[in-house]
Amino acid sequence: MMKPRIFAALLISTFFVSNGFSQNQKTLAERLGYPANAKLLIIHADDLGLSHSTNMAVIKAFEAGGITSGSVMVPCPWFPEIADYVKHHPGLDVGIHTTLTAEWKFYKWDGVLPSSRIPSLIDTNGYFYDEVAPFAKHARADEVEKELRAQIDRAIAFGINPTHIDNHMGSILARPDLFETALKLAMEYRL
Repeated sequence: MMKPRIFAALLISTFFVSNGFSQNQKTLAERLGYPANAKLLIIHADDLGLSHSTNMAVIKAFEAGGITSGSVMVPCPWFPEIADYVKHHPGLDVGIHTTLTAEWKFYKWDGVLPSSRIPSLIDTNGYFYDEVAPFAKHARADEVEKELRAQIDRAIAFGINPTHIDNHMGSILARPDLFETALKLAMEYRL
């Protein structure tokens, strides 16, 4: 079986080749308004929405220029707080930190969708699995797609204009079909 990271790299490479990526296109630096050979540093904060303290630290870092990008965990309890901040600061580079696991022992969450619609993603206690291995063992790709779509749609409904998606704990890299599902949604939503 192909390792998830190797599979992801091959899939992304195939995507760029099949979509006509060539030397004639502008570099990322050029598309961002910098010279072609400019060295750029993106400092990214994830887990926005996890807790009030996380949100306050990230807001402070954005405002001080210490970070340039972030991603929100839509299922988490403090998501509305950070969503409100992002909504009122539309120039921020904020994406969706797609969340399908909940690793904390005493601080848990489940999906945006009701558990009855995503039963393969929910453990016996009614929360997302706390580790990637049991998630990967039980997750159905169709339920992953439903939940990720719900997370993206909820973020948009809260006023976030997401710039990208990434993933909490690497859960979507656990199986090629899950990665393909996330990639499909990223392309559909142009993230």
